[in-house]
Parts: sequence; structure tokens; C-alpha cells
Amino acid sequence: MATIVEIDGIKFLINGRPTYEGITWRGHPMDGLLLSSRMVQAIYDDTNPGTRTSWAYPDSGQWDPERNTDDFCAALPLYCRHGLLAVTVGLQGGAVFTDRVYKNYVNSAFTPQGELVDAYQRRMQRVLAAANAAGMVVIVNYFYWRQAARMEGNRAIERATLNATQWLLDTGYRNILLDIVNDANTWPEGPTLLQPNNVHHLIEVANSVTSRGRRLLASVSTIGGPTLPTPAWQAAEDFHLPHGNGLDATQLAQKLHALKHTDIYRRHPKPIVVNEDSIFINNLEAAVVEGCSWGFYCQGYGSHYRDRMDWTTHAREDTYEALSALPDGARQPGALILKTSVPFLTSRRNDRLTRRCLADAVLKTPA
Repeated sequence: MATIVEIDGIKFLINGRPTYEGITWRGHPMDGLLLSSRMVQAIYDDTNPGTRTSWAYPDSGQWDPERNTDDFCAALPLYCRHGLLAVTVGLQGGAVFTDRVYKNYVNSAFTPQGELVDAYQRRMQRVLAAANAAGMVVIVNYFYWRQAARMEGNRAIERATLNATQWLLDTGYRNILLDIVNDANTWPEGPTLLQPNNVHHLIEVANSVTSRGRRLLASVSTIGGPTLPTPAWQAAEDFHLPHGNGLDATQLAQKLHALKHTDIYRRHPKPIVVNEDSIFINNLEAAVVEGCSWGFYCQGYGSHYRDRMDWTTHAREDTYEALSALPDGARQPGALILKTSVPFLTSRRNDRLTRRCLADAVLKTPA
């Protein structure tokens, strides 16, 4: 059965029904929300021979992008069974917090001219198919600034937007949402189309691509902190993607409240999805109270991952029971632990880091 994502007002629908239908948390309805995890490295590769060996699997001594994608796809049904309905996957991945390689690794589904790379297309097609079969949505991010800076200016960015949108539409999958620019900002380098005052143009480019009267739902994500989308950007997108990095629960609630009280939102409310935040459960709760979706994101600070490519779930530590209560106070065993939303976090040199992640997101629906 196909998985079809749609928007009705401020709610997401999957196959015509509101997500999490009938579920509440402390009196706050979950209907129409889209809980997600940032898993941007699901189709990752590194074409720089000087850094590629950094990602070698411990058991083989080799890096294998196909294995990485296959393992990710195999984990999706388990994620969905525990209530996770969306994953963010990047055509240019995301940050790799290993100082030696951050400025040197090369991971992009686009050539410098904006053409699509076949191997990335094949891996993304597998992700779309697996998510479709599991009943999940894929938030496809196009541009990550560090990789986009290698592209040949604004024309290449526009060409890549057209090419990716046309290809995704032509796959026929309808479980796709677009996050065209991750962390739109005035970065120190890179094409100016990725800056806040210009990203509405890329949304319009994506919206111009249609097939049989259908187009893909598109947005652009803000950076963390209190930053909100510009009016033109906000008006152009189908849903809002404010990031919560660097914000505590109170500050995140203030950011979401401010977005909902802009003139544009008041005139035309749309779903709000914090698809990149943190590992902190308080932020998840703050988003739900505001009627907004939330996305788990672990950057690797203060954590020790022996296998950076492990997409499986893991047993709860000593706070497991405290975090595994259902909205009605019942218990569900085997709550989902999203250990590796970014699998490439540290080199094995960083084994001195503490062995415990401060918190993990636990997302579930009643059995």
C-alpha cells in the first residue's frame, strides 16, 4: 500500500487520516503532528580518498555506502512501530563532527554543475521505497552549506533544485516532503540563493515542477536560535521548519510562539515541524504543547558510539523507565531509542569521550 502524505490546515495526514489520531499527551492532542529524526547520512558517501577511510566499518576495514543505506532501510519498520513517522535524509548529508575531515570530506548527490549523481539517486530510491513500505515520510533535504559551497554558484543551485524535484516527483512516491535548504543563513561562503532573503525563490522553483497536476510540498529550514523565516520565505513554503538547536525548552516555546503570531501565519496557518533540535526530551514536550512537530537530532557531543554506522535501536540506560511512560500512564516495553540520527559523529580517537549520551528520544504509540 502506498504511503501518501498531505496537509490539511495545520495537520499532516497519512493516507487521508490525521497522524497519531486520537492520541493525547497531558491533554495536548497529537493528531496531525509528524515526529521525526534527523538521519541525514542515510545515503552518505565520501569521494575524497583522503577522508573516505575515516568511515570504515570496524568488521571489514572498508567504507561501504550501500551497506549503510541498506542497514538504514532495514531499521525503518522498527522505528515506525514505535511511533516515528518521518526521517530527514540529505542529498548532501550534514555535519561530520571530526575536526580533521570537516572541511575536506565530499558528500553530495549533485555535481558542481547541479546534475544528479546516479549512485545517490539509487540509494535515495531505496530509502523512499523502504519508508513507503513502512508507512513513513521522508523529509528530503537538498543543500547543506558546506557541500553546497563547492557548487558553481546560483545557477548550479537552481539547476540542482529543478533536477532533484523533477526526479523525486517522477519516482511516483508520495511520502516525500522537501527541506530545500538546511539552516538557511548568511554563511561565510557559498551561493547567495541559500541565504534567508533568497530562499523563497528556490521554493518557487520547486513548486514550478509538476506532474499530472501534482507537485511536492516544500519548505526551507531556519538555523537554530530565535531566527524566524522572512515574510517572503514564510509565505512561499507549504509548512514551516524552524530549527531548535541551541535553545532550551522555554526558548524553543518562545520561538514557536513567535512564529505562530506573525501576520502571515495568522492569515494562513501551516504545520510547524522542528525537524532538527537536540536530544532533550523537554524540547520535544515544549513543541507538543505548542501544537508543533519535533525532530530528534544528536550531534555527538558527550557521547561514545563504537559503531558510527549502527542504525539499530538500543536498550535504555538507567533512565529508561522514566522516559517510557505512555500518555495514559501505561507502559510499553521496548521503547525506541534513536541512538544514531547522525551516524558519523566521532573518529575512534575520541574514545575518551564519556560513554553515555545525556538523553535519547523515546517516541511511541499505544500498542
